[in-house]
Amino acid sequence: MFEYIKPISCYVLLTFILFFVFVNKYTRQNKYLMFILFISLLTEIFSAVLEHSDYSLGLTYSLSMIINGSLWLILISEVFSNKKAASILLAAFLLFSIINLFFDEGLTNCNFNTFIVGAFIYISIFIYESFYQLKKENLSFFLSNNYLLLSAPILFFFGLSFVFGFKSRELAETTIFGNVRLYEFIIYFVNIIYYTLINIYIYREKRLKHVR
Repeated sequence: MFEYIKPISCYVLLTFILFFVFVNKYTRQNKYLMFILFISLLTEIFSAVLEHSDYSLGLTYSLSMIINGSLWLILISEVFSNKKAASILLAAFLLFSIINLFFDEGLTNCNFNTFIVGAFIYISIFIYESFYQLKKENLSFFLSNNYLLLSAPILFFFGLSFVFGFKSRELAETTIFGNVRLYEFIIYFVNIIYYTLINIYIYREKRLKHVR
Protein backbone atom coordinates (compact mmCIF):
# COMPACT_ATOMS: atom_id res chain seq x y z
CA MET A 1 0.00 0.00 0.00
CA PHE A 2 2.99 2.34 0.49
CA GLU A 3 3.34 2.71 -3.30
CA TYR A 4 0.24 4.93 -3.22
CA ILE A 5 1.90 7.42 -0.91
CA LYS A 6 4.73 8.27 -3.35
CA PRO A 7 2.83 10.82 -5.51
CA ILE A 8 2.03 12.71 -2.30
CA SER A 9 5.76 13.29 -1.70
CA CYS A 10 5.84 16.42 -3.88
CA TYR A 11 2.88 17.86 -1.98
CA VAL A 12 4.65 17.19 1.33
CA LEU A 13 7.75 18.99 0.05
CA LEU A 14 5.68 21.92 -1.21
CA THR A 15 3.89 22.23 2.14
CA PHE A 16 7.21 22.15 3.99
CA ILE A 17 8.65 24.93 1.76
CA LEU A 18 5.54 27.10 2.12
CA PHE A 19 5.70 26.71 5.88
CA PHE A 20 9.31 27.92 6.01
CA VAL A 21 8.67 30.84 3.68
CA PHE A 22 5.44 32.21 5.15
CA VAL A 23 5.00 31.10 8.77
CA ASN A 24 6.40 32.49 11.99
CA LYS A 25 8.40 29.50 13.21
CA TYR A 26 9.01 30.86 16.70
CA THR A 27 5.57 30.31 18.20
CA ARG A 28 5.18 27.16 20.28
CA GLN A 29 2.45 25.73 18.06
CA ASN A 30 4.31 26.35 14.82
CA LYS A 31 7.45 24.71 16.19
CA TYR A 32 5.51 21.48 16.66
CA LEU A 33 4.02 21.78 13.17
CA MET A 34 7.50 22.35 11.75
CA PHE A 35 8.71 19.10 13.33
CA ILE A 36 5.61 17.24 12.07
CA LEU A 37 6.23 18.39 8.50
CA PHE A 38 9.96 17.69 8.81
CA ILE A 39 9.35 14.11 9.98
CA SER A 40 6.81 13.58 7.19
CA LEU A 41 9.26 14.85 4.57
CA LEU A 42 12.10 12.81 6.05
CA THR A 43 9.92 9.71 5.92
CA GLU A 44 9.17 10.30 2.24
CA ILE A 45 12.88 10.75 1.49
CA PHE A 46 13.92 7.63 3.42
CA SER A 47 11.20 5.53 1.80
CA ALA A 48 12.28 6.68 -1.67
CA VAL A 49 15.97 5.98 -0.98
CA LEU A 50 15.38 2.60 0.68
CA GLU A 51 12.60 1.41 -1.61
CA HIS A 52 14.87 -0.73 -3.79
CA SER A 53 17.21 -1.90 -1.03
CA ASP A 54 17.03 -4.93 1.24
CA TYR A 55 16.30 -2.67 4.20
CA SER A 56 12.81 -3.03 5.62
CA LEU A 57 10.70 0.12 5.41
CA GLY A 58 8.64 -1.08 8.36
CA LEU A 59 10.90 0.53 10.96
CA THR A 60 11.00 3.83 9.05
CA TYR A 61 7.22 4.09 8.94
CA SER A 62 6.84 2.84 12.52
CA LEU A 63 9.18 5.49 13.93
CA SER A 64 7.43 8.14 11.84
CA MET A 65 4.07 7.05 13.26
CA ILE A 66 5.37 7.21 16.83
CA ILE A 67 7.02 10.63 16.48
CA ASN A 68 4.25 12.28 14.46
CA GLY A 69 1.55 10.76 16.67
CA SER A 70 3.29 12.11 19.76
CA LEU A 71 3.74 15.57 18.23
CA TRP A 72 0.06 15.84 17.29
CA LEU A 73 -0.92 14.76 20.82
CA ILE A 74 1.42 17.38 22.30
CA LEU A 75 -0.03 19.97 19.94
CA ILE A 76 -3.64 19.27 20.87
CA SER A 77 -2.74 19.11 24.58
CA GLU A 78 -1.85 22.82 24.31
CA VAL A 79 -5.56 23.65 24.05
CA PHE A 80 -6.99 20.66 25.93
CA SER A 81 -8.85 21.81 29.04
CA ASN A 82 -7.66 18.80 31.08
CA LYS A 83 -3.85 19.03 31.02
CA LYS A 84 -3.35 16.13 33.43
CA ALA A 85 -5.44 13.77 31.28
CA ALA A 86 -3.55 14.90 28.18
CA SER A 87 -0.21 14.08 29.82
CA ILE A 88 -1.44 10.64 30.92
CA LEU A 89 -2.78 9.83 27.44
CA LEU A 90 0.48 10.91 25.81
CA ALA A 91 2.49 8.74 28.23
CA ALA A 92 0.14 5.81 27.59
CA PHE A 93 0.57 6.21 23.83
CA LEU A 94 4.37 6.27 24.10
CA LEU A 95 4.39 3.23 26.39
CA PHE A 96 2.12 1.29 24.03
CA SER A 97 4.25 2.33 21.03
CA ILE A 98 7.46 1.07 22.62
CA ILE A 99 5.90 -2.24 23.70
CA ASN A 100 4.36 -2.72 20.27
CA LEU A 101 7.64 -1.90 18.52
CA PHE A 102 9.77 -4.35 20.48
CA PHE A 103 7.37 -7.09 21.58
CA ASP A 104 4.34 -7.24 19.27
CA GLU A 105 4.37 -6.02 15.65
CA GLY A 106 8.16 -5.75 15.81
CA LEU A 107 11.02 -3.70 14.40
CA THR A 108 10.82 -4.92 10.81
CA ASN A 109 7.05 -4.61 10.38
CA CYS A 110 5.02 -1.44 10.04
CA ASN A 111 3.37 -0.86 13.42
CA PHE A 112 -0.21 -0.33 12.27
CA ASN A 113 -1.63 -0.70 15.79
CA THR A 114 0.53 2.20 16.99
CA PHE A 115 -1.02 4.47 14.38
CA ILE A 116 -4.55 3.30 15.20
CA VAL A 117 -4.13 3.82 18.97
CA GLY A 118 -2.59 7.28 18.46
CA ALA A 119 -5.37 8.24 16.06
CA PHE A 120 -8.06 7.05 18.48
CA ILE A 121 -6.58 9.08 21.36
CA TYR A 122 -6.23 12.22 19.23
CA ILE A 123 -9.75 12.03 17.79
CA SER A 124 -11.21 11.37 21.26
CA ILE A 125 -9.45 14.45 22.70
CA PHE A 126 -10.54 16.55 19.72
CA ILE A 127 -14.20 15.54 20.05
CA TYR A 128 -14.19 16.02 23.83
CA GLU A 129 -12.63 19.48 23.60
CA SER A 130 -14.97 20.52 20.78
CA PHE A 131 -18.04 19.63 22.84
CA TYR A 132 -16.51 21.29 25.92
CA GLN A 133 -15.94 24.57 24.06
CA LEU A 134 -19.39 24.33 22.45
CA LYS A 135 -20.98 23.90 25.87
CA LYS A 136 -19.16 27.06 27.00
CA GLU A 137 -20.47 28.77 23.84
CA ASN A 138 -16.92 29.70 22.94
CA LEU A 139 -17.56 30.15 19.22
CA SER A 140 -14.28 31.99 18.67
CA PHE A 141 -12.51 28.69 19.44
CA PHE A 142 -14.08 27.09 16.34
CA LEU A 143 -13.31 30.07 14.12
CA SER A 144 -9.66 30.30 15.10
CA ASN A 145 -6.75 29.24 12.91
CA ASN A 146 -5.59 26.97 15.72
CA TYR A 147 -8.80 24.95 15.47
CA LEU A 148 -8.28 24.59 11.72
CA LEU A 149 -4.82 23.16 12.36
CA LEU A 150 -6.10 20.74 14.99
CA SER A 151 -8.82 19.63 12.53
CA ALA A 152 -6.26 18.90 9.79
CA PRO A 153 -5.31 15.33 10.81
CA ILE A 154 -8.82 14.12 11.77
CA LEU A 155 -9.77 12.65 8.39
CA PHE A 156 -6.16 11.50 7.89
CA PHE A 157 -6.22 9.58 11.19
CA PHE A 158 -9.68 8.17 10.61
CA GLY A 159 -9.07 7.13 6.99
CA LEU A 160 -5.71 5.49 7.53
CA SER A 161 -6.97 3.75 10.68
CA PHE A 162 -9.61 2.18 8.45
CA VAL A 163 -6.94 1.16 5.95
CA PHE A 164 -4.58 -0.23 8.58
CA GLY A 165 -7.32 -1.85 10.64
CA PHE A 166 -8.50 -4.18 7.88
CA LYS A 167 -5.40 -6.16 6.96
CA SER A 168 -7.21 -8.02 4.21
CA ARG A 169 -5.71 -8.40 0.74
CA GLU A 170 -9.19 -8.89 -0.72
CA LEU A 171 -10.27 -5.54 0.64
CA ALA A 172 -7.04 -3.96 -0.61
CA GLU A 173 -7.73 -5.21 -4.13
CA THR A 174 -11.40 -4.15 -4.15
CA THR A 175 -12.02 -1.91 -7.18
CA ILE A 176 -14.43 0.95 -6.55
CA PHE A 177 -14.37 2.57 -10.01
CA GLY A 178 -12.22 2.09 -13.11
CA ASN A 179 -8.83 0.77 -12.06
CA VAL A 180 -8.88 2.60 -8.73
CA ARG A 181 -8.74 0.32 -5.69
CA LEU A 182 -10.29 1.14 -2.31
CA TYR A 183 -6.98 1.47 -0.43
CA GLU A 184 -5.52 3.61 -3.20
CA PHE A 185 -8.50 5.99 -3.15
CA ILE A 186 -8.49 6.37 0.66
CA ILE A 187 -4.74 6.95 0.92
CA TYR A 188 -4.73 9.60 -1.81
CA PHE A 189 -7.87 11.29 -0.53
CA VAL A 190 -6.92 11.59 3.15
CA ASN A 191 -3.37 12.76 2.40
CA ILE A 192 -4.58 15.46 -0.01
CA ILE A 193 -7.15 16.74 2.53
CA TYR A 194 -4.56 16.57 5.35
CA TYR A 195 -1.92 18.67 3.61
CA THR A 196 -4.45 21.00 2.00
CA LEU A 197 -5.83 21.95 5.42
CA ILE A 198 -2.29 22.54 6.67
CA ASN A 199 -1.66 24.76 3.64
CA ILE A 200 -4.82 26.73 4.38
CA TYR A 201 -3.51 27.16 7.93
CA ILE A 202 -0.19 28.39 6.48
CA TYR A 203 -2.01 30.87 4.25
CA ARG A 204 -4.01 32.22 7.19
CA GLU A 205 -0.87 32.46 9.32
CA LYS A 206 0.77 34.46 6.53
CA ARG A 207 -2.13 36.92 6.55
CA LEU A 208 -2.13 37.15 10.35
CA LYS A 209 1.62 37.70 10.33
CA HIS A 210 1.16 40.80 8.15
CA VAL A 211 -1.69 42.08 10.35
CA ARG A 212 0.49 41.79 13.46
